Amino acid sequence: MHMFSLSEGLGFSSISSLEDVFETNILNLAVVIAMVVVYGGDLISAILEQRLERIVKSVKTADEKYEAAQAALFKAETELAEAQKRADTIRSEGSVTVQKALDFVAKQADEELARLTEVKNSTFALAEQKATKEIQTNLVARALAKAGTKLSTRLASQTTQKAFVDLQIKTFRTKA
Repeated sequence: MHMFSLSEGLGFSSISSLEDVFETNILNLAVVIAMVVVYGGDLISAILEQRLERIVKSVKTADEKYEAAQAALFKAETELAEAQKRADTIRSEGSVTVQKALDFVAKQADEELARLTEVKNSTFALAEQKATKEIQTNLVARALAKAGTKLSTRLASQTTQKAFVDLQIKTFRTKA
């Protein structure tokens, strides 16, 4: 069955079979595709080109960001390596400084201990001298006091004897 006949002009024919429906759909599809290609081809091409440009731009931007990130990573790794070297240097210098400080403090402590020992010995010597002088002074004072007492006792005893002798002489003279 033909849809178009030259003598009949344009018109619709009745679709009586499934085969005719299929042929009609194919023809309709061909017409639509042709119209899309003719009228929409430029539009689709323009849209696809814009999309391609955006994709290329996005890829370039991503590449630039990747390069910037790589540069930043390299810089950070370099700075990290330098910081680790400085930290190692500081640690080693710190150990040396701590050792020097410990040696200095130990030397100062030894010197202070020696000074304090000398002060202690001087203090003990001074205290010993003072105690010895005090004891000597006390001994001399006691000895003088004892000697004075003995002298006084002897003198008193000699005076008593002299007075007794004088008294005896007087009594002997008066009796004689």
